[in-house]
Amino acid sequence: AEMNKNLTDDPIAEIFFLGFAGIKQYPQMLGVLFFIVYILSIFGNIFVFCVIKKEEQLHTPMYIIISNLALSDIVYTTIVMPKIIEMYLFNNYAMQFNACVVQMCFLHFLAGVESFLLVVMALDRYVSICNPLRYPSLITHNLTYVMCLVCWVCPLFVPGLLFAYYVGLPYCGPNKIPHLYCEYALVVRLACTDTTSNVNVGITLGCVLLLGCFSIICLSYFQIIIAIFKVTQPGGRSKAFYTCSTQLVVICIFMLPRIFAYVSLNFFNIIALGFFYSVFPPFIHPVIYSLRTKEIRAFILKSFRMKTINIPGVKLENISA
Repeated sequence: AEMNKNLTDDPIAEIFFLGFAGIKQYPQMLGVLFFIVYILSIFGNIFVFCVIKKEEQLHTPMYIIISNLALSDIVYTTIVMPKIIEMYLFNNYAMQFNACVVQMCFLHFLAGVESFLLVVMALDRYVSICNPLRYPSLITHNLTYVMCLVCWVCPLFVPGLLFAYYVGLPYCGPNKIPHLYCEYALVVRLACTDTTSNVNVGITLGCVLLLGCFSIICLSYFQIIIAIFKVTQPGGRSKAFYTCSTQLVVICIFMLPRIFAYVSLNFFNIIALGFFYSVFPPFIHPVIYSLRTKEIRAFILKSFRMKTINIPGVKLENISA
């Protein structure tokens, strides 16, 4: 197939990703690196999900939310990474147009799922720290399961609305996407008609969803920080900071690159940021949860029957013995 497609009445059959335009040498090495990242991301998140499922002491609201985040990361990575690996490892930058649309819908749906789950996580920590005595009665297991279910159901409106603005457009224009995967604004621009209003709808929806979730999270953690500074016991204050800092790292690496991508006008920056917020969070989340959660650390140590593991800056002790 040709990399360039003339403006005709024929519908686009397949699209071509441009990827990182500046990377020409040794693409196979990059493909191998992406494959390693993909495998580690999948196994890491499966590990976290299975540990939480297996260990009864982890059947708490916070870990129920984390297990849902791990599941979301597994699906998200599987939607994005295989094609990127194929591009650089096998030099195949083509993708069927219908498959591109399916990928687009799943990506925006899963981005909404993770955003909602991070909001629920922030609210969980808010109640836990600001109203600790009422936490067991307010945040019950059943309520947590319901909130997580809502996080998976409500974002369905995102691809639904985007698809409503996508369908019906004549896609007979250029068939090149300057990215590593299919995003709504880039796919709609392939239509051979004026798509300004369609693109604006997508950007507006993304901004409302992302900034709305981010605002709720910031407000929750602002109240949490105020409550932490009111804690008189040094041990209680440090424990609260430790727990919140872990979740703030997770939130920042997911949301901040997305916000920067929306305000960036440079296509290379958009590609780099898009790769960062799509690939890095699922890869780093299991590491964060494993190193900063004593119950998961204990499970690792118990599984390998080790007494200690020394990592620069981190000492893991077998607290389950």
